[in-house]
Amino acid sequence: MVSLVVLCCGIVLIYKSFFLCADYLNNLTSRLYASSLIDEKIGDISKSFAEWPARALNLGDTSVTLSVNYKPVRFNYDIKLAPLPDVKSVWQLDVKLSWIDGPRSMRAQRSAYMIR
Repeated sequence: MVSLVVLCCGIVLIYKSFFLCADYLNNLTSRLYASSLIDEKIGDISKSFAEWPARALNLGDTSVTLSVNYKPVRFNYDIKLAPLPDVKSVWQLDVKLSWIDGPRSMRAQRSAYMIR
């Protein structure tokens, strides 16, 4: 009877650790997608910023839905582009990305500076 209780406790711990590792893997995958999306968005805005006075500034879509581990995840952008108050011709670009990962609300952010 005691060995059965010990065996059941071991199986429950292994079962919990499996799902904990799967959750960490899902979180890491979402963060990698988010990092790639932010880099891509900064590159697109930088290209648009280089052509800005001649063409309208294009910040792109405010959200994108991707399949992460066979589940749709909606990534939402919050983009701010403003000139630095103390330095002429330098602009700061802040790109924030948020998404829902299970019960948690996740965020990633990156800033870049552009010279005009």
